[in-house]
Amino acid sequence: MAENNSNLIHVYLDDEDEPIVSYRPPVRFELDTTQLEDGHHTLKVVATDATGHKGVRSIPFEVRNGPGIDVEGLQDNDMLEGKVPILLNAYGGAKEPFWEPSRAETPAPVPTWAWVLLLVVVAWSAFYIAQQWNVPDEYASSPTYSLFTGKGNNTQSAEQASSGSKANIGATLYRTSCASCHQGNGEGVPGAFPPLSDDSVVTAEDPTRHIEIILFGMQGKAIDGVEYSAAMPPFSQQLSDKEVAAIINHERTSWGNNAPTVTAEQVQKVRVKGNSD
Repeated sequence: MAENNSNLIHVYLDDEDEPIVSYRPPVRFELDTTQLEDGHHTLKVVATDATGHKGVRSIPFEVRNGPGIDVEGLQDNDMLEGKVPILLNAYGGAKEPFWEPSRAETPAPVPTWAWVLLLVVVAWSAFYIAQQWNVPDEYASSPTYSLFTGKGNNTQSAEQASSGSKANIGATLYRTSCASCHQGNGEGVPGAFPPLSDDSVVTAEDPTRHIEIILFGMQGKAIDGVEYSAAMPPFSQQLSDKEVAAIINHERTSWGNNAPTVTAEQVQKVRVKGNSD
């Protein structure tokens, strides 16, 4: 400690009358804040020159050695009324030997913007799925879209059908396009899908009505006096004349049926006539 006050620096803390250090400048010292309470403090530096004139500088600072405190539900100068839910958390601390991750973050509800973003994503996804659901017929049989449209079995192309035996193209097309309704044995489903075995249309000498039903579909007409609830979808856009003929020939020569077969040219004539009507 210096012996007189000329050309000295005195350092005071808060409102203390005695300086914590007094040295001739320049001086470097260590301020031990661990001995101070958390909160606001003031460091006052008083310098005296050789003539006895004093210079004073006050430096406010804040000490926070204890746990950090987080308050949810109350802000500075809030105006309150009634019951106010408040969430408090304390974490960290300069003297705390172990850090606890569970106290590092204060629990908080999901922010409003996150809910809004989620709703936007869900709405966009629903719109996208709805748009893709109505797939153009030329793409409906592709491996990608058939998984979503459910039309894969009804839109088999000639190339797909030919992967089986060429001699059995009619059976293959029937299995992929018709069997899900009329069943593999041609017996249909009572009340829903009519049987093809021993059906008057399938066994008729004139195959025109048989061709028309497959090309253009049918709904609301009784078959052999029985009404069926399900509609027969049209296949004119999915199947070629050759494919329709192959299916018809399979149906007219299977399950005990023994009716005259048809050609692609016959199917073409019915298609043209139906489209012009």
